[in-house]
Amino acid sequence: MMKKLLVSVFLVVGLMQGVYAETDTSPSTGQVSAADGRAQLNQFFTTVNSMQSSFVQEVYDDKGKLKQNSKGTVYLSRPGKFRWEYAAPESHQIVADGKNVWVYDVELDQVTVKPMTQALSAAPVGMLLSKQPVEKQFAVEPMEAENSKLSWFRLKPHKKDSDFTTMDLGMSEQGIQEMVLGDKFGQQTYIHFRGMKLDVNIDTSRFQFKPPAGVDVIGKPS
Repeated sequence: MMKKLLVSVFLVVGLMQGVYAETDTSPSTGQVSAADGRAQLNQFFTTVNSMQSSFVQEVYDDKGKLKQNSKGTVYLSRPGKFRWEYAAPESHQIVADGKNVWVYDVELDQVTVKPMTQALSAAPVGMLLSKQPVEKQFAVEPMEAENSKLSWFRLKPHKKDSDFTTMDLGMSEQGIQEMVLGDKFGQQTYIHFRGMKLDVNIDTSRFQFKPPAGVDVIGKPS
């Protein structure tokens, strides 16, 4: 479960749009150039401080069969804090408080906790919790996409022990709209955002977690 959820967090973070607060992910009528798209990617990696958004996520296996369809909400505050909440069909919460990553499976009444240095050492989200130019973390290549109103870019991580192999970003004039993540097991994860807002004030309590009374806790916080 930890691996699947951390990958999901990465997708959400990677799909922020531009650098403008109150940005909305409504459909766009035009494409951006490769140069403009590269500039927008760098703006995200170097300037965005916080975000919140609802999302829809789909996971397909290596044969193209739909394995998971879910939705929820994500919050991010740099450096080092995020909250990912699955609302349906199964309720999960992931909270990184700056020191630890907490994963709460509501149905199982179970919480898993690990220090961030362990939980994120090989996970792609670990590369996105600080501000760095995109080229320091990824090789970026423009992609050709037929029958798409979006301009697409493929990002490949320089870090060889990452859980994913490619990240394809679809961009409009308003910023990044969609993403396809390929992992080393042949799975593909698609994510779509709704009502995304950047550089907004987020209550610090969003990034705090206390295990509910009576749940099983696996692991120890730092």
